[in-house]
Amino acid sequence: MGGGGGGDGDLTPTSILSSPSCSSEVLPPEFVEYVAVPPASDGEESDECCAYDHAEEDALHFGRQLQDHLRQAKEFIRRYKPGDCIEGAGGAKAGDYILPEITTLLLVGPRGAGKSTLVNRITRVFDKDDDPFAPDRAQVSGNSKSNGTAFVREYPVPRHSTAICIYDTQSLSNNPQRNFKTLQKWMAKGICHGEIVTGRDTEEGNKTKGIKPLGNQISFLHCKTRKVNFVIFVVDGVSILEAIESNRRDYIEVLHETFKHPFLSIGDDKPVVVVTHGDRLSILQRAHVQNELADVLGIPVQQIFDIPGADDCQTDLAILDMLRYSIQHAEQNLPIKLSYLLEV
Repeated sequence: MGGGGGGDGDLTPTSILSSPSCSSEVLPPEFVEYVAVPPASDGEESDECCAYDHAEEDALHFGRQLQDHLRQAKEFIRRYKPGDCIEGAGGAKAGDYILPEITTLLLVGPRGAGKSTLVNRITRVFDKDDDPFAPDRAQVSGNSKSNGTAFVREYPVPRHSTAICIYDTQSLSNNPQRNFKTLQKWMAKGICHGEIVTGRDTEEGNKTKGIKPLGNQISFLHCKTRKVNFVIFVVDGVSILEAIESNRRDYIEVLHETFKHPFLSIGDDKPVVVVTHGDRLSILQRAHVQNELADVLGIPVQQIFDIPGADDCQTDLAILDMLRYSIQHAEQNLPIKLSYLLEV
Protein backbone atom coordinates (compact mmCIF):
# COMPACT_ATOMS: atom_id res chain seq x y z
CA MET A 1 0.00 0.00 0.00
CA GLY A 2 1.03 3.67 -0.21
CA GLY A 3 3.85 4.88 2.01
CA GLY A 4 1.38 6.73 4.23
CA GLY A 5 -0.81 3.68 4.73
CA GLY A 6 1.13 2.37 7.68
CA GLY A 7 -1.86 0.39 8.87
CA ASP A 8 -1.09 -2.77 6.90
CA GLY A 9 2.50 -3.31 5.73
CA ASP A 10 3.47 -6.16 3.43
CA LEU A 11 2.49 -9.03 5.75
CA THR A 12 -1.05 -10.28 5.83
CA PRO A 13 -2.66 -12.56 8.41
CA THR A 14 -2.80 -16.17 7.29
CA SER A 15 -3.97 -18.24 10.22
CA ILE A 16 -3.95 -18.29 13.99
CA LEU A 17 -1.32 -20.30 15.80
CA SER A 18 -2.79 -23.64 16.82
CA SER A 19 0.24 -25.80 17.52
CA PRO A 20 3.24 -25.40 19.84
CA SER A 21 6.30 -23.62 18.49
CA CYS A 22 9.52 -25.53 17.83
CA SER A 23 11.32 -22.47 19.27
CA SER A 24 11.72 -21.74 22.97
CA GLU A 25 10.99 -18.00 22.56
CA VAL A 26 7.36 -16.99 23.01
CA LEU A 27 5.87 -15.07 20.10
CA PRO A 28 3.95 -11.93 21.14
CA PRO A 29 0.20 -12.44 20.50
CA GLU A 30 0.03 -9.44 18.16
CA PHE A 31 2.41 -11.09 15.68
CA VAL A 32 1.26 -14.71 15.98
CA GLU A 33 -1.19 -14.24 13.12
CA TYR A 34 1.64 -13.46 10.71
CA VAL A 35 3.16 -16.93 11.07
CA ALA A 36 1.94 -19.78 8.89
CA VAL A 37 1.10 -22.95 10.84
CA PRO A 38 2.64 -26.21 9.52
CA PRO A 39 0.52 -29.35 9.28
CA ALA A 40 0.49 -31.52 12.39
CA SER A 41 3.12 -34.29 12.38
CA ASP A 42 3.32 -37.42 14.51
CA GLY A 43 6.96 -38.15 13.57
CA GLU A 44 10.23 -36.46 14.36
CA GLU A 45 11.00 -32.80 13.79
CA SER A 46 10.34 -32.18 10.10
CA ASP A 47 11.34 -29.68 7.46
CA GLU A 48 7.99 -27.99 8.04
CA CYS A 49 8.91 -27.40 11.68
CA CYS A 50 12.24 -25.88 10.63
CA ALA A 51 10.43 -23.66 8.16
CA TYR A 52 8.06 -22.68 10.94
CA ASP A 53 11.06 -21.78 13.11
CA HIS A 54 12.27 -19.37 10.42
CA ALA A 55 8.81 -17.87 10.02
CA GLU A 56 8.53 -17.35 13.76
CA GLU A 57 11.96 -15.74 13.90
CA ASP A 58 10.99 -13.41 11.06
CA ALA A 59 7.79 -12.46 12.85
CA LEU A 60 9.69 -11.80 16.10
CA HIS A 61 12.20 -9.67 14.22
CA PHE A 62 9.39 -7.78 12.52
CA GLY A 63 7.69 -7.26 15.88
CA ARG A 64 10.84 -5.94 17.53
CA GLN A 65 11.48 -3.55 14.63
CA LEU A 66 7.90 -2.29 14.77
CA GLN A 67 8.13 -1.71 18.52
CA ASP A 68 11.43 0.17 18.09
CA HIS A 69 9.96 2.41 15.38
CA LEU A 70 6.86 3.00 17.49
CA ARG A 71 8.92 3.97 20.54
CA GLN A 72 11.07 6.39 18.52
CA ALA A 73 8.02 7.95 16.84
CA LYS A 74 6.30 8.51 20.20
CA GLU A 75 9.45 10.00 21.65
CA PHE A 76 9.67 12.48 18.76
CA ILE A 77 6.13 13.73 19.38
CA ARG A 78 6.58 13.88 23.17
CA ARG A 79 9.85 15.85 22.93
CA TYR A 80 8.80 18.09 20.07
CA LYS A 81 8.62 21.85 20.51
CA PRO A 82 7.90 24.41 17.76
CA GLY A 83 11.02 25.04 15.73
CA ASP A 84 12.59 21.59 16.17
CA CYS A 85 12.07 20.54 12.54
CA ILE A 86 13.35 23.78 11.01
CA GLU A 87 16.48 24.08 13.14
CA GLY A 88 19.56 24.11 10.88
CA ALA A 89 17.63 24.18 7.58
CA GLY A 90 19.58 26.32 5.13
CA GLY A 91 21.93 27.37 7.91
CA ALA A 92 19.15 29.14 9.79
CA LYS A 93 18.27 28.64 13.44
CA ALA A 94 14.82 28.11 14.90
CA GLY A 95 15.08 31.58 16.42
CA ASP A 96 15.31 33.08 12.93
CA TYR A 97 11.70 32.08 12.27
CA ILE A 98 8.43 33.37 13.68
CA LEU A 99 7.51 30.32 15.76
CA PRO A 100 3.97 29.55 16.88
CA GLU A 101 3.28 29.26 20.59
CA ILE A 102 1.81 25.85 19.80
CA THR A 103 1.76 24.02 16.44
CA THR A 104 -1.91 23.95 15.44
CA LEU A 105 -3.37 21.25 13.18
CA LEU A 106 -6.90 21.64 11.78
CA LEU A 107 -9.15 18.65 11.04
CA VAL A 108 -11.39 19.14 8.00
CA GLY A 109 -13.75 16.62 6.43
CA PRO A 110 -17.31 15.73 5.42
CA ARG A 111 -19.95 14.33 7.75
CA GLY A 112 -19.18 10.82 8.92
CA ALA A 113 -15.50 11.07 7.99
CA GLY A 114 -14.50 10.24 11.56
CA LYS A 115 -12.78 13.45 12.69
CA SER A 116 -13.78 13.16 16.34
CA THR A 117 -13.00 9.43 16.30
CA LEU A 118 -9.56 10.30 14.92
CA VAL A 119 -8.98 12.71 17.83
CA ASN A 120 -9.73 9.89 20.27
CA ARG A 121 -7.60 7.42 18.34
CA ILE A 122 -4.63 9.80 18.29
CA THR A 123 -5.01 10.40 22.02
CA ARG A 124 -5.16 6.68 22.76
CA VAL A 125 -1.70 6.17 21.22
CA PHE A 126 -0.24 8.11 24.14
CA ASP A 127 -2.83 7.11 26.76
CA LYS A 128 -1.64 3.50 26.47
CA ASP A 129 1.51 4.60 28.27
CA ASP A 130 0.18 7.50 30.36
CA ASP A 131 -3.31 6.49 31.47
CA PRO A 132 -4.82 3.34 29.87
CA PHE A 133 -8.22 3.95 31.51
CA ALA A 134 -8.57 7.59 30.49
CA PRO A 135 -11.94 8.35 28.84
CA ASP A 136 -12.32 9.50 25.24
CA ARG A 137 -12.00 13.24 24.75
CA ALA A 138 -14.08 14.03 21.67
CA GLN A 139 -17.77 13.20 21.55
CA VAL A 140 -18.43 10.88 18.63
CA SER A 141 -21.76 10.96 16.83
CA GLY A 142 -23.12 7.50 16.15
CA ASN A 143 -25.95 8.90 14.06
CA SER A 144 -25.28 9.86 10.43
CA LYS A 145 -28.10 12.46 10.69
CA SER A 146 -26.55 14.15 13.69
CA ASN A 147 -25.14 17.65 13.36
CA GLY A 148 -21.94 16.38 14.96
CA THR A 149 -19.52 18.89 16.45
CA ALA A 150 -21.29 22.21 17.08
CA PHE A 151 -18.28 23.98 18.60
CA VAL A 152 -14.69 24.16 17.48
CA ARG A 153 -12.63 22.32 20.08
CA GLU A 154 -8.92 22.28 20.83
CA TYR A 155 -7.20 19.06 21.92
CA PRO A 156 -3.54 19.10 22.98
CA VAL A 157 -1.60 16.04 21.78
CA PRO A 158 -0.62 14.25 23.96
CA ARG A 159 -2.95 15.37 26.75
CA HIS A 160 -1.57 18.44 28.55
CA SER A 161 0.94 19.09 25.74
CA THR A 162 1.98 22.70 25.20
CA ALA A 163 3.59 22.02 21.80
CA ILE A 164 0.92 20.43 19.55
CA CYS A 165 -2.85 20.82 19.39
CA ILE A 166 -5.54 19.51 17.06
CA TYR A 167 -8.78 21.33 16.30
CA ASP A 168 -11.91 19.27 15.74
CA THR A 169 -14.51 21.02 13.61
CA GLN A 170 -18.03 20.47 12.35
CA SER A 171 -18.55 18.55 9.13
CA LEU A 172 -18.23 20.22 5.78
CA SER A 173 -21.41 21.31 4.03
CA ASN A 174 -22.56 19.78 0.76
CA ASN A 175 -22.24 23.30 -0.64
CA PRO A 176 -18.56 24.02 -1.42
CA GLN A 177 -19.13 27.79 -1.37
CA ARG A 178 -20.28 27.66 2.27
CA ASN A 179 -17.24 25.57 3.07
CA PHE A 180 -14.94 28.11 1.43
CA LYS A 181 -16.32 30.95 3.51
CA THR A 182 -15.74 29.13 6.81
CA LEU A 183 -12.36 27.72 5.84
CA GLN A 184 -11.14 31.08 4.57
CA LYS A 185 -12.07 32.68 7.90
CA TRP A 186 -10.21 30.04 9.93
CA MET A 187 -7.12 30.05 7.74
CA ALA A 188 -6.88 33.83 7.42
CA LYS A 189 -7.98 35.00 10.87
CA GLY A 190 -7.27 31.97 13.04
CA ILE A 191 -9.38 29.55 15.01
CA CYS A 192 -10.50 29.61 18.63
CA HIS A 193 -11.57 26.92 21.11
CA GLY A 194 -15.28 27.18 21.85
CA GLU A 195 -16.12 29.06 18.67
CA ILE A 196 -19.48 28.07 17.26
CA VAL A 197 -19.44 26.81 13.69
CA THR A 198 -21.41 28.95 11.25
CA GLY A 199 -21.96 28.91 7.51
CA ARG A 200 -23.58 25.47 7.45
CA ASP A 201 -26.61 24.35 5.49
CA THR A 202 -29.75 26.33 6.33
CA GLU A 203 -31.55 23.50 8.14
CA GLU A 204 -28.55 22.82 10.34
CA GLY A 205 -27.75 26.51 10.79
CA ASN A 206 -31.21 27.19 12.20
CA LYS A 207 -30.60 24.65 14.96
CA THR A 208 -27.54 26.55 16.19
CA LYS A 209 -29.16 29.99 16.31
CA GLY A 210 -29.13 31.48 19.78
CA ILE A 211 -26.26 29.29 20.93
CA LYS A 212 -23.42 31.38 22.33
CA PRO A 213 -19.77 30.46 21.94
CA LEU A 214 -18.31 28.65 24.95
CA GLY A 215 -16.12 31.64 25.76
CA ASN A 216 -19.21 33.87 26.04
CA GLN A 217 -21.14 31.38 28.16
CA ILE A 218 -18.41 31.44 30.80
CA SER A 219 -17.29 35.01 31.40
CA PHE A 220 -13.88 34.11 32.84
CA LEU A 221 -12.98 31.79 29.96
CA HIS A 222 -10.78 33.62 27.47
CA CYS A 223 -9.51 31.33 24.72
CA LYS A 224 -6.67 32.31 22.46
CA THR A 225 -7.07 32.50 18.71
CA ARG A 226 -4.60 30.13 17.04
CA LYS A 227 -3.09 30.47 13.61
CA VAL A 228 -3.57 27.22 11.67
CA ASN A 229 -0.17 25.74 10.82
CA PHE A 230 -1.32 22.72 8.81
CA VAL A 231 -4.51 20.95 7.71
CA ILE A 232 -5.49 17.28 8.07
CA PHE A 233 -8.15 16.37 5.50
CA VAL A 234 -10.19 13.41 6.80
CA VAL A 235 -12.29 11.18 4.54
CA ASP A 236 -14.26 7.98 5.09
CA GLY A 237 -12.84 5.11 3.04
CA VAL A 238 -16.21 3.33 2.89
CA SER A 239 -17.99 6.41 1.49
CA ILE A 240 -15.23 6.92 -1.08
CA LEU A 241 -15.50 3.31 -2.25
CA GLU A 242 -19.30 3.51 -2.47
CA ALA A 243 -19.04 6.72 -4.49
CA ILE A 244 -16.54 5.09 -6.86
CA GLU A 245 -18.62 1.94 -7.36
CA SER A 246 -21.92 3.81 -7.80
CA ASN A 247 -20.26 6.49 -9.95
CA ARG A 248 -21.45 9.23 -7.58
CA ARG A 249 -19.13 11.89 -8.91
CA ASP A 250 -20.90 14.68 -6.98
CA TYR A 251 -19.51 13.41 -3.65
CA ILE A 252 -16.01 13.05 -5.08
CA GLU A 253 -16.30 16.48 -6.72
CA VAL A 254 -17.16 18.21 -3.41
CA LEU A 255 -14.09 16.64 -1.83
CA HIS A 256 -11.96 17.66 -4.82
CA GLU A 257 -13.19 21.27 -4.84
CA THR A 258 -12.73 21.68 -1.09
CA PHE A 259 -9.32 20.04 -1.02
CA LYS A 260 -8.07 22.23 -3.88
CA HIS A 261 -9.23 25.43 -2.19
CA PRO A 262 -6.15 27.70 -1.95
CA PHE A 263 -6.80 28.63 1.67
CA LEU A 264 -6.30 25.03 2.80
CA SER A 265 -2.74 25.01 1.49
CA ILE A 266 0.12 26.11 3.71
CA GLY A 267 2.64 27.60 1.32
CA ASP A 268 2.98 25.07 -1.48
CA ASP A 269 1.85 22.17 0.72
CA LYS A 270 -1.60 20.70 0.29
CA PRO A 271 -3.23 19.08 3.35
CA VAL A 272 -2.28 15.61 4.45
CA VAL A 273 -5.11 13.12 3.83
CA VAL A 274 -6.31 10.57 6.39
CA VAL A 275 -8.55 7.69 5.24
CA THR A 276 -10.66 6.27 8.08
CA HIS A 277 -12.79 3.14 8.52
CA GLY A 278 -10.39 0.98 6.55
CA ASP A 279 -11.10 -1.87 8.97
CA ARG A 280 -14.46 -2.23 7.17
CA LEU A 281 -12.74 -2.80 3.83
CA SER A 282 -10.47 -5.44 2.38
CA ILE A 283 -6.81 -4.69 1.78
CA LEU A 284 -7.41 -4.45 -1.98
CA GLN A 285 -10.33 -2.06 -1.44
CA ARG A 286 -8.20 0.15 0.81
CA ALA A 287 -5.47 0.28 -1.82
CA HIS A 288 -8.08 1.13 -4.47
CA VAL A 289 -9.42 4.02 -2.35
CA GLN A 290 -5.94 5.44 -1.79
CA ASN A 291 -5.06 5.26 -5.48
CA GLU A 292 -8.34 6.89 -6.47
CA LEU A 293 -7.82 9.72 -3.97
CA ALA A 294 -4.25 10.26 -5.16
CA ASP A 295 -5.54 10.60 -8.71
CA VAL A 296 -8.53 12.83 -7.90
CA LEU A 297 -6.70 15.12 -5.46
CA GLY A 298 -3.48 15.23 -7.46
CA ILE A 299 -1.18 14.20 -4.60
CA PRO A 300 1.28 11.33 -4.11
CA VAL A 301 0.06 8.21 -2.30
CA GLN A 302 2.69 8.91 0.38
CA GLN A 303 0.61 11.94 1.40
CA ILE A 304 -2.37 9.68 2.19
CA PHE A 305 -2.41 7.86 5.54
CA ASP A 306 -4.62 4.81 6.02
CA ILE A 307 -5.75 4.95 9.67
CA PRO A 308 -8.43 2.32 10.34
CA GLY A 309 -10.34 1.75 13.57
CA ALA A 310 -7.98 -1.06 14.55
CA ASP A 311 -6.15 -0.75 17.87
CA ASP A 312 -2.73 -2.18 17.06
CA CYS A 313 0.93 -1.19 16.73
CA GLN A 314 0.80 -0.66 12.98
CA THR A 315 -2.14 1.72 13.22
CA ASP A 316 -0.41 3.56 16.08
CA LEU A 317 2.67 3.96 13.90
CA ALA A 318 0.57 5.25 10.98
CA ILE A 319 -0.92 7.88 13.31
CA LEU A 320 2.50 8.96 14.57
CA ASP A 321 3.88 9.09 11.02
CA MET A 322 0.95 11.28 9.99
CA LEU A 323 1.55 13.65 12.92
CA ARG A 324 5.24 13.89 12.10
CA TYR A 325 4.50 14.57 8.43
CA SER A 326 2.06 17.34 9.42
CA ILE A 327 4.50 18.96 11.85
CA GLN A 328 7.42 18.86 9.45
CA HIS A 329 5.42 20.41 6.61
CA ALA A 330 3.96 23.02 8.96
CA GLU A 331 7.46 24.10 9.93
CA GLN A 332 8.71 24.17 6.34
CA ASN A 333 6.33 27.08 5.79
CA LEU A 334 7.00 29.13 8.91
CA PRO A 335 7.68 32.79 8.10
CA ILE A 336 11.23 34.09 8.54
CA LYS A 337 11.89 37.09 10.77
CA LEU A 338 12.58 40.31 8.90
CA SER A 339 15.76 40.87 10.94
CA TYR A 340 17.20 37.58 9.66
CA LEU A 341 16.31 38.42 6.03
CA LEU A 342 18.05 41.78 6.35
CA GLU A 343 21.07 40.13 7.88
CA VAL A 344 21.28 37.58 5.05
